Amino acid sequence: MITAEGFALLSHWAYADRIGADVADPNGTLTVRLAEAGYLRPSAVHGMWRVTREGHAARSAYTRAHPVGERVDGLPL
Repeated sequence: MITAEGFALLSHWAYADRIGADVADPNGTLTVRLAEAGYLRPSAVHGMWRVTREGHAARSAYTRAHPVGERVDGLPL
C-alpha cells in the first residue's frame, strides 16, 4: 500500500496539478519511486506525469483503508 505522501502526490498528478506536486515532492524522489512502482508514467507534456490504472487502484485502496471522516447528522467529524 502507498503512504500518505504517495497518496497526496498521486492525487495531485491525477488532476494535473503540477504546482501541488512540486510542493508535495520538491526534489522529485517520491515521483521517481512511484513511477518505478508503475503508478505514474511520463506525460506528453514535458515535466508532467499521468497516473496509471495501477496508480488509481492504489489511490482507491488507500481511500478504502483510510476513509475520510464519518458524518453525524450530516456534519463531518
